[in-house]
Amino acid sequence: MSNPTDPNLEPQSNEPAPEFQAPAATQAPVPPAPPAPPAPPAYAAPQQYQAVPAAPATNTMAIVSLISSIVGWFSFGVLCILGVILGHISLKQIKQTGEGGRGMALTGLILGYIGIAGWVLALIIFFVVLGLVGASIASSGYSY
Repeated sequence: MSNPTDPNLEPQSNEPAPEFQAPAATQAPVPPAPPAPPAPPAYAAPQQYQAVPAAPATNTMAIVSLISSIVGWFSFGVLCILGVILGHISLKQIKQTGEGGRGMALTGLILGYIGIAGWVLALIIFFVVLGLVGASIASSGYSY
């Protein structure tokens, strides 16, 4: 159905249209378009980290109590006495202030008491053996 008054329309012919029309010799074949790049991955929202409360400070006297009790084992128990005294003071301070180091203070106390008891026992045994050796020598009649 054509409009005879329209000058742009061409008359239709009853001939079938050719099935294939070869491209012009000067035109090169057009390659297919490359595939579209993949979409970037969708990242999750960053995790919101909460601040961790800082650990309470360690009581300095508890540290000194532990160290002096350990060293006191090798110093004839003299520093064990200092370790016991500082251990009791540090436990009182830890209870009042809420500082850390209760385990060190208790360890200093325990090692201090064991060290003192060990050295006292060693001195008692030493003097008993010394007295027995002296008595043995005196009873044998040995003179200088």
